[in-house]
Amino acid sequence: MIAATVETGQRNMAALEQAVIKDNTLMPGEWYGGQLHLAPPTDQGGGPKTYTIVITIGPDRHVIDVSQGPAGA
Repeated sequence: MIAATVETGQRNMAALEQAVIKDNTLMPGEWYGGQLHLAPPTDQGGGPKTYTIVITIGPDRHVIDVSQGPAGA
């Protein structure tokens, strides 16, 4: 009875680790990507829009400056 309970618990933990507990640490050589979609400028007469995107991960602060203008400019 106890052995079966331990075995069931171990199976449940293994399933939990596969489904829920993830490794969120980026190791050297690994990367993580994504996309950010910005609407085209509409309220500035076709003039450029500028954004500053700040991403803080732990003690690291990443600043991304974006300048967006009309297509083809």
